[in-house]
Amino acid sequence: MRHAYGRIVPSEDVNLTHVEAGSPMGEVLRRHWQPVCLSDDVKDLPRKVRILCEDLIVFRTKSGQLGCLEPHCSHRGTSLEYGRVEEGGIRCCYHGWLYAPDGHVVEMPCEASGTCEKMAIRHPAYPVMEFGGLVFVYMGPPNTEPLFPLYDIIDTRGRDDVVLRGARLWDGHAIGFVSECNWLQHFENVVDPWHVVILHQMISGDQFQGAMMMGDAKIEFEETPLGVRYLMSKTLANGNTYIRAAECVVPNIALIPDIRVTGETVMPETKASEVTWVVPVDNEHCSALSIVAWPARNGAAIEEWRPGTDTVADIRPGSVWERTYEQRQRKPDDREAQESQRPIAVHALENLAGSDKGIARLRRILREQTRLLSEGRELRNVVRADEKNVRICTHAMNVVYGAAAAKPRLEAAAADNAAE
Repeated sequence: MRHAYGRIVPSEDVNLTHVEAGSPMGEVLRRHWQPVCLSDDVKDLPRKVRILCEDLIVFRTKSGQLGCLEPHCSHRGTSLEYGRVEEGGIRCCYHGWLYAPDGHVVEMPCEASGTCEKMAIRHPAYPVMEFGGLVFVYMGPPNTEPLFPLYDIIDTRGRDDVVLRGARLWDGHAIGFVSECNWLQHFENVVDPWHVVILHQMISGDQFQGAMMMGDAKIEFEETPLGVRYLMSKTLANGNTYIRAAECVVPNIALIPDIRVTGETVMPETKASEVTWVVPVDNEHCSALSIVAWPARNGAAIEEWRPGTDTVADIRPGSVWERTYEQRQRKPDDREAQESQRPIAVHALENLAGSDKGIARLRRILREQTRLLSEGRELRNVVRADEKNVRICTHAMNVVYGAAAAKPRLEAAAADNAAE
């Protein structure tokens, strides 16, 4: 017996898990555009959001311009979440100071003429943009904004077969209704395919339908130009070979292909239909926002279609948020497995094994990003040249080979899909 008396719990890995301003990973994340809400969330009222340990107010003026400001009025500190949205900005409810979207105070109705111009107050603000139905902010240093990366899934230029929609596929939570834990232990789950075999199959019974639940899995991991992915191969009862890959795009994008592939018929390589950002709310909470490439016919969305990572299903008890403690014990899901690792997982207490190669590689790449930033070098997946920002190749996919063409070795599939 290894007696528990006197044990000491080490600190979490602050360099990888913490996201406040000034922390190594917090600064890496601030060098990328991060989503804060749906475009549809920002209408005639301001919206308070929390991301990377910061509270922010996002609003859309009556003329349609977006703004993102520090919450507390520069006059006396009243929260601008109670402000009135107007044509030229947002007006504090207390004494009427009017803020332009860039934070410039343009009116002080209680003061003498000329006071506003003389005081020239610039309220803290962040650059803001919207794309694909989501609102994004850039929280890095001034004048360092990269281009918004146009991955092949969401670069619709020259396409009419999809329309882009912003979505909260798991309400206000991250994938699988996870929310009350650090962002990294949730993000790592994307390249942990063995948990599908154990948690979602052996422990809680089949929680998915189709090829994911069939046959024995052969699994490998590999680094991609964007981050890390796993490759899982299964020989199905009908003789077909099913190959699946999910990818972590550093620093915090999850690419997960359709979870409902049946494997009954041959299927060409089909990429993920969603780009999902794992959003660190603070050090102990996370959420997720997605851009969905929704199939369209004649320019109109096919409403009966379901996003590939819409995990809500009767077969999956964890699809229901309100469950008793006993129900959660008998049929645990991602929420129970990830949130119970502690609010912030302690890496120093882990004993990583061969099945954790994807997680180890992801952590190494993330640590490399913090080093590159400290050396003043460019980070992975920061795009600055327009000519490079065209259908950036992603590597999450499903494919089903027929029995005659089935590739018996997983390495063969990896070779076909690695360096695109």
